[in-house]
Amino acid sequence: MKQLLAAVFVTAFAVCSAVGQSRSAQNSAASTRDLQITNGPVAEYISDSNCTIGWSTSASGTMSLRYGTDPAKLTHTAETVESKDGRNHHVQLSGLTPNTRYYFRVVDSGSPISGVGTFQTGAENDPPIRSKATIPQ
Repeated sequence: MKQLLAAVFVTAFAVCSAVGQSRSAQNSAASTRDLQITNGPVAEYISDSNCTIGWSTSASGTMSLRYGTDPAKLTHTAETVESKDGRNHHVQLSGLTPNTRYYFRVVDSGSPISGVGTFQTGAENDPPIRSKATIPQ
């Protein structure tokens, strides 16, 4: 009888633990789905070889930016610099090629949360500009 009760207890504990993990995963997925960009992304500073892109979100997240010269192949990744509240994000891109169109997409934990935006670097030795990127739809 003791073995039967022990087996029932272990089974009940395993089921409760599995349900708790499932709910935790669902809550995590729900919070990711609720995350939205509330402002931007905007190319705030563009030079011949650098660009700073910023945006705000409805909640904090694990943000990064994927970018490249082909909108279908965003092969580079840059990590964000966040504000204290975790909802304002900036990425500093460097080593860019002058006079080149770049495409980018904001991602949270590897999942896209924006459309594909674009900016163009200036010609070599042109003064930097403050400009807006094409905001993804």
